[in-house]
Amino acid sequence: MSDDAQRWKDKYLSSLEQQEKLERRWELRLDLLRRGLVRSSLAAEGADKAVDQCMQEMRDILRRDDMDAALGGLIPRLERAVLDSEQRRQQRAEEATAALAGLVEQLQRLQPPREVRKALKSLGKQLQAAVGQQHQLPALLSQLRNLQGQALTVLQAPAQEQPGLLQRLFGSRGDAAEQAQPAEQVAAAAGETQQIAAELLDSPAAPVPAPAAALSTAAPARSSLAPRAALDSLPLPPGLVPQPEDEDSPFSLPTSEPGYSAVAPHIASSLRSLLDELELPARHRPQGEALRLRLEGGLNWYELVPVLDDLAVLVLAVTDSGQREFAGYLKQLNERLEAFLGTLSEAHEGYSASVESARSFNQELRDQVTDLQNRVQEAADLEALKQALEQRLDGLLQSVSVHQRQRDSREEEVAERLQGLVQRVADMEREAQQFREHIEEQRQKSLLDPLTGLPNRAAWSERLELEVARRARYGGELLLAVLDVDHFKRINDGYGHLAGDRVLKIIAGELHKRLRKTDFIARFGGEEFVLLIPATPLEGGMQLLETLRAAIEACPFHFKGEPVTITLSTGLAEFRDGESAEAVFERADQALYRAKGNGRNRVELG
Repeated sequence: MSDDAQRWKDKYLSSLEQQEKLERRWELRLDLLRRGLVRSSLAAEGADKAVDQCMQEMRDILRRDDMDAALGGLIPRLERAVLDSEQRRQQRAEEATAALAGLVEQLQRLQPPREVRKALKSLGKQLQAAVGQQHQLPALLSQLRNLQGQALTVLQAPAQEQPGLLQRLFGSRGDAAEQAQPAEQVAAAAGETQQIAAELLDSPAAPVPAPAAALSTAAPARSSLAPRAALDSLPLPPGLVPQPEDEDSPFSLPTSEPGYSAVAPHIASSLRSLLDELELPARHRPQGEALRLRLEGGLNWYELVPVLDDLAVLVLAVTDSGQREFAGYLKQLNERLEAFLGTLSEAHEGYSASVESARSFNQELRDQVTDLQNRVQEAADLEALKQALEQRLDGLLQSVSVHQRQRDSREEEVAERLQGLVQRVADMEREAQQFREHIEEQRQKSLLDPLTGLPNRAAWSERLELEVARRARYGGELLLAVLDVDHFKRINDGYGHLAGDRVLKIIAGELHKRLRKTDFIARFGGEEFVLLIPATPLEGGMQLLETLRAAIEACPFHFKGEPVTITLSTGLAEFRDGESAEAVFERADQALYRAKGNGRNRVELG
């Protein structure tokens, strides 16, 4: 078997093995998708009858082998059922919000104490803002129940002052009835609120403190507003109080984790931006345009997961396309190099042919000159000598002319080949430069932390190696510091992860703008930052870190108008001759632990 046949056979067997691996991988993925869909449908069961019926059909279809056509007909019905269920849930939530707003207005008309009126007014504003955020309704119900209890307690309390003589003489039963009416109205509102709470949360109404006689006048229960599935058990949002006027301050911490309706436009915008940056292959562009139209038409909660799945498919397609493009470039480069070598071989063959032609021409000239010499010697008279010379000179001139034409033709052919080689080399250099620039651009992006915009841990490793090598060659001082935000877990737990992210962004910006261009700061991980300070003595490094520590402590962080103090603890170490970077980092890290143990918000030397 020849080498070409063996090579093609190996390629065929390799492709066959790769195809079998791909088939096994797709079968495994299909099985995982089936199991995931079945478990997801079971988890979503109970939200809506129409949706449950579609989910049951989907589970039955997934158990069959011929599921393509059946799923194609089921998915549109499932989408319509989910959208209808979402609309009904939204409508019930709006009715519940309107009912609660009506109860707040009734309580306000009863003229409760000033503190209660102020809280009811604030609650009314929150109800208006919570129309699209159903997860806030349980907390609002709890506040309303507490306010009702306060109103009942105050309105039903015995009067502190005794009625005067005229009032005792001319008082009427109507006055007593009027005095009792507010309490009865409040009690009726309390009973109504209990019923709404029970219907919203699908649990028995928690009693509001009130006398039995007052509760007996409670109004009849309202109709059902929303099932339990519409209001899941969510923690109390921290933003259910009046917001301070300086809420838009860059140092203001978010007061609540936003609901999906609040972040949906931002999610859709971010996904569209990501989609715009993807250079999709031609066969995936229709799918990308369809996904763009879905994002521009609004993105509800039920569409988020399939949209992310489709986007993940496109990202994988772009990744595979990039790999195929690079592989194609390498294949094309190999083909061009092979053509380049072929052209060189042809040029070498042409040169050999030219040398052989010159040798033949020289031999031909020698033969003709020898023959001419013989003819001259054999000539008996002048006329015969003249004819012999003319014949041989014509032959010599013709041979020289033919050789000159052949040489010119070969030189032109060689020049064209060389020009083609030069152009091919220039094209390959240009494409290689483009690939180098693209790879470098992607590498630079991979060295940035997406949250803070600072260099990440990979960039830190590169810069640390560079600074250590520079110090080993040229000498000088080099300092390494490790900075950590104090009690960061309390920030996340007390104010939410959005507040923690904002704290890290602000701290990163405050630190970066106070450093020199020669200094290098990076986010090492979590709430920890690392800093390289070249060409600076130890005293100067301590002074710089004290300045950074004081600047972070002075940042006017606040939450709901209340000031929040956030501090840094820092460990500093100096590079010593013959010491590795790992040992210096360990000393700085131990100094950081000492700073934590000595009360935090301080700089310790390692």
